[in-house]
Amino acid sequence: MTLHRDAAYVALELGDSALAMTHAVQCLDAARHLGDARLEAKAHVTAALVMADAYDDQGADVHFARAETLARACGDTRGVALVAVNASHFELERGAYAAAAARLQALLDSDCAPGLLVEDERVGHELHESFHINYVKAAALALRTELPAPLRARLQAQLPVSAAFVQALRTGQTLDLTRWGPDILDALTAHALLRERPGEALALANEQVALTRLGGLTLQLGRALLERAGVQAERGEWTPAMADAQEAALLFEGAGRELLAVQAWQAVADARAQQGHYREAFEVQRQLTGRTQALHRAFYQQAAQLRQIERQAQEAEVRARALAEAALRDALTGVPNRAGAMNRLHEVWAEARRGHPSSVGLLDIDHFKSVNDRFGHAVGDEVLIRVAQRLSAELRSQDCLARFGGEEFLLILPGLGLNEARRVCERLRQTLRDLNWQDLAPGLSVTGSFGVTAVQGGASVKAILQAADGALYAAKAAGRDSVHAELQTNAGELECTDG
Repeated sequence: MTLHRDAAYVALELGDSALAMTHAVQCLDAARHLGDARLEAKAHVTAALVMADAYDDQGADVHFARAETLARACGDTRGVALVAVNASHFELERGAYAAAAARLQALLDSDCAPGLLVEDERVGHELHESFHINYVKAAALALRTELPAPLRARLQAQLPVSAAFVQALRTGQTLDLTRWGPDILDALTAHALLRERPGEALALANEQVALTRLGGLTLQLGRALLERAGVQAERGEWTPAMADAQEAALLFEGAGRELLAVQAWQAVADARAQQGHYREAFEVQRQLTGRTQALHRAFYQQAAQLRQIERQAQEAEVRARALAEAALRDALTGVPNRAGAMNRLHEVWAEARRGHPSSVGLLDIDHFKSVNDRFGHAVGDEVLIRVAQRLSAELRSQDCLARFGGEEFLLILPGLGLNEARRVCERLRQTLRDLNWQDLAPGLSVTGSFGVTAVQGGASVKAILQAADGALYAAKAAGRDSVHAELQTNAGELECTDG
């Protein structure tokens, strides 16, 4: 599963959303098969980020919500925090600063906040560090807009704390600044602008550009240039702002990131207009209109493709589960077949080894060959169906009646000792004897013989079945239409408990 998750993120870095979604749904499928809610929540986060990268916001929201539900249900506080931090990053990308700040503040105020401090074996405390980086940027930008008074007060109280934490990350040695430096500097730049310190903001933006240029990180350099253009615009420095935005646009185009290129060219148009170059600004804006329309169509098609991949994977999983279940069921009666019965028997045997008692029984329909000979195989088949349905209806939900072969059925009774199991089989024997067959074949009567034994952890599954078969043989020898129970005392000895 981890390989698929990592492969999805690599595919995103390469700009291949379809491949990323293929790995994301395979990651989800693997997590579901493992039955691990924590892993499934992580897989949904991966799928959400793939959807978000393709600008399918609705699809991303669905996966984020599912991830949070799973994490909360299994008490995974780190999982809840992981959802909040990743969803806030997606909201920051969309410019939804108030939503991102509100989400992170809600996490901080909740009983899942300690999840931020849970160390991950692969990434250590990066979740905690990412939280504060996202918090500083989201809160700094949100506080420059209209906000509900309670949220504003909470953000104003927490922002200095998170800003100090992020500043410590910048000056400390705990993080790889080549990787984390741009995000740290970006957050601190937003904080400096909020505090009306444009000189400090520009110095931080310059440092971010220098760091990304030195690292040869094309996309991050483009983002850093665009961020610096924004700082310069706030300072009224339109010429350098336009130059940075234009360089960013060309970098984004070279990397195939069309939407980011459009945003950068928009900044170029704004700078030209502020300089009084209205004709040039209009020409850039006119070209952007056509590019934006084409982008909308492309993203719509891409989102549809991702949904199709997701839907096909889900349908394949449903079919696989249906086929797997069908392989464990008897086609005629609908009850579990021999393979399904053996799976269940191994489960109760494992429980018996841990000290939890269970019992099994073998049922053989008496003189079934004569039913086929006298009334035909169609009637014989219907007898098997009705016996399976009627006796199953008499059992508890945790019990299992399976067709073991021909007219023989295996009865598995978890949690019941031998005496209790014998009473259950006696009741089933009477139920079978009392069934009315006149609508099917006048003159037909059906009885059954039962052999019962305890499931003991000290005996093998094979020995347990041999004990049940020996008890069934004794029931038949006693005249059929009876229940016989035998307790296995040693690997090869049986003790008769009734006749």
